Amino acid sequence: MINWILQKNITKSEILERIKSVLNGEDEIWEEVIVIPFSNEIPEIKNKNSFKIIYGSTTFMLNAFNSEELKEGVFFEPTKFQMKNYVEKWKDKVLNSDGQLLKFGQISNLESEQEKKWFIRPNNDGKAFSGKVETYKELSNWCNEVCKMDIPELNKNTEIWISKPKEIIKEWRLFIVDNQIVSASRYMNHGELDESENDIPKEMIVFAKERISEYRIEDVYVMDIAEIENQYKLIECNCFNGTGFYKHNVEKIIQSVNEFIKQKLKKETCG
Repeated sequence: MINWILQKNITKSEILERIKSVLNGEDEIWEEVIVIPFSNEIPEIKNKNSFKIIYGSTTFMLNAFNSEELKEGVFFEPTKFQMKNYVEKWKDKVLNSDGQLLKFGQISNLESEQEKKWFIRPNNDGKAFSGKVETYKELSNWCNEVCKMDIPELNKNTEIWISKPKEIIKEWRLFIVDNQIVSASRYMNHGELDESENDIPKEMIVFAKERISEYRIEDVYVMDIAEIENQYKLIECNCFNGTGFYKHNVEKIIQSVNEFIKQKLKKETCG
């Protein structure tokens, strides 16, 4: 029995309904839960004797990964979903492969002109802050203020990836199940949110398939790709369980995950 544990207090109601609409097989069920933001608490699960797949916020995903009860249905490994790993595996095919790994508290040690701009993002998939472009002066001031507070989510020892800013033309998100691209959607166009299920260049898909064949980061995951200067680059990968949809075929994605899990469980039973 596959049981989808859906976080209802952050997921859009439309998405919840689309997910639930295809969970109608004899061995498919779902239940909705409420997850307290930034809390380590795990919600009570009713149908415990099932293969549980969670979907919701990053907080829910990370808590589930650390839970013996829910970990089985979380497609995630912290050391894999990191910029450091993307660059090691895909090298210059990664958008910010020219960057470097630093601890947040080391920003002030960079040799840089005060007004020079840098792109900064967390090394991991924890979303301690959103990737952004700032001047070195702004980053230094921010670093000094944050390090004084020493909060768990972001402190002097938090690993960050810093690189030169890139001018991105378009961005796409691809959902991948068992090395197959199930659904793709453009979500950014010249710096503006602009969703489209039709603007899916063949060359971009070819680029994605090449990266997929080179390294299997997870059984189910999400890949974001950018177009820059007439070429494609991998922005990052994301854990499926905590990643949002755009103009994606949500129903096909959920069905593909279910089919993959059913085949996997069948092999384990037979093997």
